[in-house]
Amino acid sequence: MVDPPKDNLNLPSAGIKIISIGLIFGLGFLYFSGYMAYRFMGETRAQRLDHLKQTVQIARNTIEPILIRCRSREISKTEARDQIRNIIRKMVYTDHTGQNYIFMSAYDGTMLVQPFEPDNEMQNKWDLKDFHGVYIIRALVDAAKSGKGYVSYHYKRPGLNDPEEKISFVIGIPELDCYIGTGQYMTDLRKSQRAYIKNTVLLSAALLILLFVLVRSSMGEIRRQNLMLHRENESLKTAEKALRNSEKKYRELLEQSPIGLALARMDGRFVSINPAYSKIIGYSMEEALNLSFWDITPEKYNAIDRQMMDQIASDGKYGPYEKEYVHKDGQLVPVRLSGMVVVREDEKFIWSSVEDISALVNAEKERNRLEEKLRQSHKMEAIGALAGGIAHDFNNILFPILGHTEMLMADVDKDSEFHKRLRKIYDSSLRAKDLVKQILTFSRQEKTEYKLLRVQSIIKEALKLLRSSMPATIDIKQNIQTDCSPVKADPTQIHQIIMNLSANAYHAMEKTGGELNVSLKEIEIGRHDRPNPELEPGSYVCLTVSDQGVGMDKDLIQKIFDPFFTTKEKGKGTGMGLSVVHGIVKNMKGAIQVSTEPGKGTTFTVYFPSENISFTEQQHYQEQEPVRGGNESILLVDDENYIIEMEGAMLERMGYTVSSWSSSVEALEAFRANPDQFDLVITDMAMPKLSGHQLAADLIKIRPDIPVLLLTGFSEMMSEEQAALCGIKGFLLKPVIMRDLARKVRELLDATGVQPGKQ
Repeated sequence: MVDPPKDNLNLPSAGIKIISIGLIFGLGFLYFSGYMAYRFMGETRAQRLDHLKQTVQIARNTIEPILIRCRSREISKTEARDQIRNIIRKMVYTDHTGQNYIFMSAYDGTMLVQPFEPDNEMQNKWDLKDFHGVYIIRALVDAAKSGKGYVSYHYKRPGLNDPEEKISFVIGIPELDCYIGTGQYMTDLRKSQRAYIKNTVLLSAALLILLFVLVRSSMGEIRRQNLMLHRENESLKTAEKALRNSEKKYRELLEQSPIGLALARMDGRFVSINPAYSKIIGYSMEEALNLSFWDITPEKYNAIDRQMMDQIASDGKYGPYEKEYVHKDGQLVPVRLSGMVVVREDEKFIWSSVEDISALVNAEKERNRLEEKLRQSHKMEAIGALAGGIAHDFNNILFPILGHTEMLMADVDKDSEFHKRLRKIYDSSLRAKDLVKQILTFSRQEKTEYKLLRVQSIIKEALKLLRSSMPATIDIKQNIQTDCSPVKADPTQIHQIIMNLSANAYHAMEKTGGELNVSLKEIEIGRHDRPNPELEPGSYVCLTVSDQGVGMDKDLIQKIFDPFFTTKEKGKGTGMGLSVVHGIVKNMKGAIQVSTEPGKGTTFTVYFPSENISFTEQQHYQEQEPVRGGNESILLVDDENYIIEMEGAMLERMGYTVSSWSSSVEALEAFRANPDQFDLVITDMAMPKLSGHQLAADLIKIRPDIPVLLLTGFSEMMSEEQAALCGIKGFLLKPVIMRDLARKVRELLDATGVQPGKQ
C-alpha cells in the first residue's frame, strides 16, 4: 500500500483553515455588511426625517404671501386661515411609500385640514392619546410652539385598526394660532430596512468575496450618489430660495402697487390683475378672469380703444390716454391708461397700467366750480355797484315826482278825475320807490323787513300790467281766491315773484301761444303729506303759475335757480329772475316747486306760510293822518336844484321858513355867519366838495345843539346808525313823501325844545 503524500494530509486542515478563514471572512463580511446596512439605515432615517422637515418648510414658504397680507391687515385672520386651508388641502405629495399629505391644526386642538381623514376636520382632538399615554395633539402643539418640530407617537394608519409608530414634523403659525406638518410611519421605514438587510445577507452568503467587492463598490457608489444628491439638494435649495425671493419681490411689487396692473390677452380677456386694479373696477380677481376690458368700458370709448389696439399692433405699446371704466356698482371711474405688448411662451399679451384719476377729476371740477363761483361773485359785486349808482340817481328823480304829485293832489278836488290820475302817478311812484329799495336790498343782501299783507291785490295788479305787454296769442286766466289769509312779505317782492314767473311762462309760449294760468288758494299741509320736505306742517297760501310752453328736461330743472343761468335768446333774459324768486321764497320760509316735461309745459308752485290773524290792509297813502307843520326856520342843502325847489315848496306849505342852498360849502359859510338863525338843517348826503355828514359835523362844531336831518338816495356810504354816531339826529332815504318828511321834521324840532326862529 502506497502512503499518500503529506500534502494531502493537510488538505482537510487547509480546507478547514480555508473554510475557517472563509467563514471568518464571510462572518466578517456579514458583520461588515450588517454594520454598513445599519449605518445606511441611520442615514436613510435621517434623510427621511430631513425630507419631512423640508416638505413642511416648503409648505410654510408657499403660504407666506398670505401671512404678509394678514400682517399688513389687508385681509383678516379668518380670511387668511381659510385661504391657507384651501392651499394646504391641495398639498398631497408622493414619497417612497405612496401618497402623503400636509395636515393643519389649531393650537386649541381643532383639526383644520386632514385630507386622508376628512371626517376629523373641524373636530377637536385635544385629548387624543396613543396607547403609551402620549397626548398626540398636545405634543404636536408643544413642538410647534417651541420650535422642536419632531414628535414621535403611535397612530392608526387610515384603513387599519392597529396603531403604528409615526414621526411628524410641525411648524407653528403663531399669527393664526395654528400649525402645519406632515408625518412618516416608521413601519414603512423598518420594512424597507429589513428588506435591505435580508437581501444583503442572502447576496453576501451566495457571493462572499464578490459580495464583498460589490459591497465595497456599492458603498463607494452610494457615497458618491449621496454626495451628488446632497449637492443637487443644496443646488435645489439655493434655486428654490432664489425663486422664492424673486416671487416674493414680484408679488409684493404687484400686490402693493398703488397703480392698477393687468395682464390681458390680445382679445382683451384678463389673465391676471393686482389688488389696485381690482379696487378700481370693483370686481374680485376671480371675477375679473371672466371679463375683458371691453366689458368694463362704456360704448362711447369703443372708437378710441380701437385706435389704441391698432397702435399696439403697430408700435407694441399704447397711451397714456384717459377714459372711464364702469365700476361693478355701475358708477363711472375716470382712469389714465398706458401699456405694452409682452410675449410669454410665444404668445402675445397686453400688459396695462391703470391709474384712478377720480381725485384729479374732482379737483378740476371743484376748481372750475370755485372759478365759476368767483365769476358770479364778481358779477354780483358789479350788480351791487351798478344798483347803488342807479338808485342814487333814480331816487333823486323820483323825489320831485312824488313831492310835486303830492302837492298837486292837495291842491285839487279829491273827487275830480284829475285827482284820480294824480293818485295813479303817486301810487306808481311809490311802487318804483319800493322797487329801487328791493334792488338795493338784493344787491347788498340785506335782510328785508316783512309786514302783514294780502297778496291778492298785488297779483291782480301785476297781471294787469302783464296783459298789456303780452301778445294776444297768450291768454291769461286767473283763479284768485279772495278769502286767503295774509302773509308776512314785502309787497315789492311779491310783485317781483309774479312778474318773473309770468315772464318766464311768456317766453316759453312766445312762439306757439297758449294759456297762462295763475291761481291762488289756501291749503293745509299735514306731517305726512308735505309736497316739499322743507315745509313744516301748517297753513300755506299756495300760488301756482303754469304755461303750455316747451317745458324742460331734468338737466335744466337742476340749473334753473342758479344765478345767471338762462336758456333764453340773447337780450331776452339775464338768468337772474328765477334765482331772485328762489331767494325771496326761501327768506320767507316758504318753498318753490317746479313740475315740467319737454313739450308739456311748466308749472311753478310757491308756498307762502299764512298768518291766521285778524288783518286789515292799509294803503300807502293814508289821508286820515293830518300833516303837521310849524313856523321854524330851516336851512335846506342839496346839490340838485329841482330837488331844492320841490323840498322848499313842501316845507313852505307846512309853514316853515326855508333858506335853500345848492352848495354845501356856501351853506356852511351862511350858517357860520349866523348860527342862531336856523332851528333845523336838512342836507343831502352825496354832494361835491363837502358831503352831507361832513357838513353836519362842521355845523355841530359851530353849534352842538343844532338838529340835522340827513337825506340820501343810497345808503351804502351811510346808515342811520352811522349817522347817529356822527351826531346827526335824523335820517331818511330818498324819495321821501310829504307826510314822512313832515313827521320827521316835527319830531326833530319838538325833541330840541328850542323856540322857533331863534335869532
